[in-house]
Amino acid sequence: MWIPRPVREQLSRFIFRITGKQGRSIKNIERDRLYLFRGDCMAQALVAGATGLIGRHLTEKLLESGLYDHIHVLTRRRTPFFEEENVTEHIVSFEELDEQSSLFEGIDDVFIALGTTMRKMRSREGFMQVDYHYPVRIAETAGKAGLQRLFVVSAMGADREAPVFYSQVKGSMEESLMTLDLPALHIIRPSLITGDRYEFRLGEKSADLLTKPVRGLMDGRLVKYKPIPAEAVAEAMAAIASIDSRGLHIYENEDLHAIHRSLHPASKKKAGRYSQQWNLDSIFKGGSESKQFSQFLVNTETDLSTLKLKLDKLRQKETPDIDGWVQAVERMQMIRMKVGEVSAFVACLKAQDVTDKEADLLGGKTKELASTYGQLQSIVDEALLSMTDAQWEELMKHDEMKEIEFNLEERRRLAEEKLPADKEQLIQQLSVDGYHAWGDLYDQIVGRMRVVIREKGRRKELSVGQAANRLSDKNRGVRRQVHDKFEAAWDEEADLFASTLNHLAGYRLAVYEARGWENVLKEPLQINRMKQETLDTMWETIEKNKDAFVGYLHRKAELLGVDKLAIYDLEAPISKKVPQVSYDDAADMIMNQFGRFSPKMADFAKTAFEEQWIEAEDRDGKRPGGFCTSFPIREQSRIFMTYDGSASNVATLAHELGHAYHQHVMNDLPQLSQNYAMNVAETASTFAEMIVADASVKQADTKEEKIQLLDDKLNRSIAFFMNIHSRFLFETRFYEERKSGLVSKKRLNELMVEAQREAYRDSLSEYSPTFWASKLHFHITGVPFYNFPYTFGYLFSMGIYARAAEEGASFEDDYTALLRDTGRMDVEDLAEKHFGVDLTKPEFWQKAIDVVKEDVRTFMELTEK
Repeated sequence: MWIPRPVREQLSRFIFRITGKQGRSIKNIERDRLYLFRGDCMAQALVAGATGLIGRHLTEKLLESGLYDHIHVLTRRRTPFFEEENVTEHIVSFEELDEQSSLFEGIDDVFIALGTTMRKMRSREGFMQVDYHYPVRIAETAGKAGLQRLFVVSAMGADREAPVFYSQVKGSMEESLMTLDLPALHIIRPSLITGDRYEFRLGEKSADLLTKPVRGLMDGRLVKYKPIPAEAVAEAMAAIASIDSRGLHIYENEDLHAIHRSLHPASKKKAGRYSQQWNLDSIFKGGSESKQFSQFLVNTETDLSTLKLKLDKLRQKETPDIDGWVQAVERMQMIRMKVGEVSAFVACLKAQDVTDKEADLLGGKTKELASTYGQLQSIVDEALLSMTDAQWEELMKHDEMKEIEFNLEERRRLAEEKLPADKEQLIQQLSVDGYHAWGDLYDQIVGRMRVVIREKGRRKELSVGQAANRLSDKNRGVRRQVHDKFEAAWDEEADLFASTLNHLAGYRLAVYEARGWENVLKEPLQINRMKQETLDTMWETIEKNKDAFVGYLHRKAELLGVDKLAIYDLEAPISKKVPQVSYDDAADMIMNQFGRFSPKMADFAKTAFEEQWIEAEDRDGKRPGGFCTSFPIREQSRIFMTYDGSASNVATLAHELGHAYHQHVMNDLPQLSQNYAMNVAETASTFAEMIVADASVKQADTKEEKIQLLDDKLNRSIAFFMNIHSRFLFETRFYEERKSGLVSKKRLNELMVEAQREAYRDSLSEYSPTFWASKLHFHITGVPFYNFPYTFGYLFSMGIYARAAEEGASFEDDYTALLRDTGRMDVEDLAEKHFGVDLTKPEFWQKAIDVVKEDVRTFMELTEK
């Protein structure tokens, strides 16, 4: 946390002003004036309590500030800072500090952030030892060694005469420190401290929950009681340390809030024309604590209960009440929209802040709603299956049923291959805690993970999403370091991830066995509305064409100056001059290129950018990856990603907007007809991505830029043909082995590397053994085999793109018609109707691959030496 001189000067005046209040509570203590801290002095600091909530943040802030040449840490156990070059850890016994006084020699400033709870110490004596004796003993020892300044965390209301024992101890500690006659003593008195502790503190947690609803009102006179984040306390202490001061200074809770506000003034203008933060308040105001959303949840639960009563009555009738079932299906579609609205909102909350515990709880509620809906859907499916042909014809006479005939027939056919409704309902009930809970556990583990790297000689902590973005850095040393640390981070948690993956698969296999399904691909093929023959033909055609792409990989290795690419080199830029695209420029580029093909698509993208449908900010605390989710009732979408200005990020942004546009053109269709398959969903997104990528290559100003953009485009081709193929091979083989029992972490690593070697034709020097853990898609419970749909969508979009290039502006309406059919046709029928092609034959796939091979040919020509 580097503090510029003008800010330090402002803080100097500010701190002088607020400490002037101390005369009212601390008498006969004369304060010296404040001086700006000399940044060129070689000062040393010591932190006691660096493993605690405030102490961790404080050590980080002091390291960032550059105020100290070296920082010493007193601790009983290893801290997160043991690898820092400018940090020395001293693992000590605080009871024996007198015997270790040499540790304080040469120390200018001491920061004490020690504290415990009565619950943990189980006695008043134990509590006194940590919160009174340790701080006083440290101050006495440091004072004898020539300490200049002492900063100590106390508490709001500290007073030796207070009626509360906790406040008595803090007050006694403060008074003892005042008697030491130190050159400078800074006492920090925060209110309730918020943040993620390693330990659970019931009192703090209870107070945190009680004050949450009214925190927004705790300003003005009530700010003294307002909870404060531990990081804000740490920032304030580091800011105070940047000002050289003498005498006694006491900082009340309202002062800490004021310092925090001075360090983070409200921005007077937006960073750009388009906000990189989405607006969820327009959906449900208040985030995870939204009262509006809570009421919506209650209403949805009530609707589900009412529908269940109606279905129970319909089931009791000897002869099907066709009109009653029509109403039930209509009601099911409306509730489906509500459950979708809930699921989308909670997914956004969890993605934007992986530490949002309230959102995690809402996630559990969402899965319960989805499970209940699934149970009721099983009842409807059973009723459809039991109807005679005559009754079915009568049902289809209703116009609202005729519109969704394909979807109802599909559900009827699938019901025939499943268990009776009561058993399918049981599966849905058990899935909440016996299936989806494993996916939730995966998300929780990933949310807390951090990848620690060295950047510019300093320790830097990244979320897994931020670390993944570093794998496209132009510096190979950076890529290798991030890759190694990335792999190590996933390997450290791999035993847990092996459990989640094994139990997810075990649940699926148990369900498949009960239904009599032998082929693990049966469900993913059903979900994607495609034949096994189509899938096999696609992979076989890709395999026959891989030589050209292996040649591209070898050429890229030559250009990067290595014998063979490592897996962390795949997304490496060829040029050292990698242009960064601002978010605003990316938005303009996407809208312009969409407009060349479809004005409607461009207008839609404009709405998404201007109305803040996109969360793209590069910040800590977000989940990795990207997605697009839709709100069926409001007919809006939200896009999630982490934008860092790379060409790959521009492509991702276009990709997710393609998803959103797909949903947009289907919003007026019946809800069941909006249920399009994954593979065609990836078609719309990849098509949008292709529009932007192809235009970028054609408009490149220089040969070097064109090569770089072609390389970026081919990176995605490699991902679809090789990376996705490795995922498919791994998952297929893993499920076969899982049928015989649990698969160990070691074996999972082996299966992953074997699949990568085969998919990449052994063209890489290093692989990613833990990819099965780091790739979210393996752990998504809603969709098995979330891999081949991407490759299908990519190649299918090639056919669409070729047709669009031939027909020009007239293709816009044809494209819309194709998208609207994706929810009411099998993919083979969709291709036959709109392209006149047979997907079970290799000709279509070969033609699509030839388009990509043309990019390879151009790349090879441009890079020929």
